[in-house]
Amino acid sequence: MGSRRHVRAYGALVSAMVIWGLSFLATKELLPTVPVLALLFARFAIAAVLLAVFGFALGRRRPALGGRGGALRVSRQDLGMLAFLSILSPVGYYLFETYGVAWTQASHVSVLIATIPIGVYLIAFARRMERVTWRRTLGILLAFAGVAFLIDSSHGEAGASLVGDVFVLGAVLCAAVQTVLLKSALRRVTPLQLTFYQALLSLVVFGPLAALDGFSWIGRLSPSGWGYMLFLAIFCSGVAFLAMNYALVHLSATSVAVSVNLVPVVTLLAEALLFSVALTPAKLGGTLLVLVGVFVTQMEPSPAVAPIGGGG
Repeated sequence: MGSRRHVRAYGALVSAMVIWGLSFLATKELLPTVPVLALLFARFAIAAVLLAVFGFALGRRRPALGGRGGALRVSRQDLGMLAFLSILSPVGYYLFETYGVAWTQASHVSVLIATIPIGVYLIAFARRMERVTWRRTLGILLAFAGVAFLIDSSHGEAGASLVGDVFVLGAVLCAAVQTVLLKSALRRVTPLQLTFYQALLSLVVFGPLAALDGFSWIGRLSPSGWGYMLFLAIFCSGVAFLAMNYALVHLSATSVAVSVNLVPVVTLLAEALLFSVALTPAKLGGTLLVLVGVFVTQMEPSPAVAPIGGGG
């Protein structure tokens, strides 16, 4: 049973990274029409509505799943915890990342974001949630080196700044802290509840900010644009978050975090297949390093953090 759960957890994790890798392509298509903050609000608003519908339907079909309150009902204490986690991500992470992209080189952003697993590893070790092992250390370093190699092979953007780099480091800190805290949170709430409240509570911040951009973009959005928007909302803000939260129930925080390095690899391959972007030997070498690093990290004989009960 445990082995089957781990297979499902790894499947969910890889699915989330593939979806997020494709998300950059959809975002790139939308940004000429939709302002950044409006895009964040729209995708999480749609995701929250769909997750609410799914949660209520699941609660009616299987009342025991969520107790007396249904599949989405949580206590006030847990709601406060979920609000804090939502401030870290999606709110903090996406705001820091967005303004970081605006102020510094894209290559800087990619390399700095790739340090999230290192941050997770150090925080989890400091909290005695995980132990230092040569496999995880080697895997993280290989994956990070692969991402750095990928970016270095296609550098050349102008506009780097220390301010932008600091913004991106803020995103890294938000993501690393939240990933570690999610392990404890998932002992108290289900992956569905966590994903739903992440989307819902983020609207408290994204809503007013999006209003500043206005909503005239809605009339300019083409049918294909709505398709990209629904992909970001349903899959990137809903399914991918749900899959990652499910993976965190059964895998260590470091194992989940280091898999984020698969995202730029997916983006690179998708660009080559869909937009005919050349795959140079340097890019292929960086891709191989990332894959080897992620594989080495996942080879740990037993999870450093005991799997969280529930789910299946």
